[in-house]
Amino acid sequence: MNTFHVISNIQDHHNTLLMNFLQLFILFLFISSCDDKKSSDNCGINTQYTSVYSEEVSSAGYDIIPFDDCSYIISGKKSGDAWLMNIDEEGNELWSHVYDDLSGLSIGNAVNRTSDGGLIIGGGENIIKTDPYGIKEWSYKLPYSNRHYVEDIIQISNGDYIVVGGVGGDPGTGGHNQKGQAYILHLSKERDIQWVKRYGINNSPMDSFWGVEESSDGGFLVVGNKLQNRNFEFYDHFWIVKVDNNGNIEWSHELGGNYWDEAQDIIRLSDNSYIVYGKKSLSQSNLNMWMMRISSSGDILWQTNHGGNNNDTGTAVSISEDENLIVATGYSRTSSGAPFKFKAWGVDATNGDILWNNKYGGDQDDKAYGITYSYDRGFIIVGSTDSFDNNFTQLYIVKIDNEGNSD
Repeated sequence: MNTFHVISNIQDHHNTLLMNFLQLFILFLFISSCDDKKSSDNCGINTQYTSVYSEEVSSAGYDIIPFDDCSYIISGKKSGDAWLMNIDEEGNELWSHVYDDLSGLSIGNAVNRTSDGGLIIGGGENIIKTDPYGIKEWSYKLPYSNRHYVEDIIQISNGDYIVVGGVGGDPGTGGHNQKGQAYILHLSKERDIQWVKRYGINNSPMDSFWGVEESSDGGFLVVGNKLQNRNFEFYDHFWIVKVDNNGNIEWSHELGGNYWDEAQDIIRLSDNSYIVYGKKSLSQSNLNMWMMRISSSGDILWQTNHGGNNNDTGTAVSISEDENLIVATGYSRTSSGAPFKFKAWGVDATNGDILWNNKYGGDQDDKAYGITYSYDRGFIIVGSTDSFDNNFTQLYIVKIDNEGNSD
């Protein structure tokens, strides 16, 4: 054998071992760094603040979730397009992305984590999948001639996605088939539609599902609003529907009176009960937030409504880590001509008693749309404000403690 080839092979082998060692060492340092950053022990800066996004474009936040590195992800809308922003515990922007290259309507109505560490966003007619830094990996427009608006999306236990919302379009006399119905759509990881089912009344003002949770039996609970009847009074019922894993209805509640009652959000608790939250109309001019806790079989364990002769609309709900405190948010105004105010209610999870309620914001319209439990055992609320810029509606963030106090 040629001596040069022997020496060369030995040297190549040593180089390969060295490179492998260096790669493993770098990987170890990276993992250790990630573990340090993601450790909950390093999170929990005690903060209360309010923050207005100051860029000179219109913006709003519709959902917020905890994320890696003691941070949070906000989804919303910026200049009319879906928007994702990562903030730290003190509300400082870490990164943001606007998804302005999509066909059809795109809004960040909902955001959730995915099993690969990335994010899934739903809103408008589109679904957007990103990596952990908000870089788009793929997008999918729902392929229907009648617009199917996305209001919520979750990744389920098998890795697929469940999408809910409503089918748009004005009622008419031309036989519009699907228009007006709420829908549930099962989308595979590969973006193939497994099934879609529509619920409610065809060719009517729009029924819609606003929130969804996977149940312990592999089915789903969805909540929304359903047209009360077909006499064209256009009043809604507070709607809770349990379906199996193929979208077949197992039970349903249609609750409320003669006006506008809507279920806007749902969260699942560790005992497999659920908190359902929205609004209840006491009259045409008096709306209350409406909350109930239901069992997995649909029994109402308790319910409460609160408002005090105001127009109070409930939009989103969250719960503390020990599941003792529910904090619900929305917006309120004292009369039909008055501006809306950010509002939050603290609720005892065992019985529905109201513990506190507070308003936040300025002297113009301020609306809250999303909320999450925070690392310091408080809550972060996101929405929009018109109080701090005469030219643009802006993203508004309110960080409160567990008694509802902000800065």
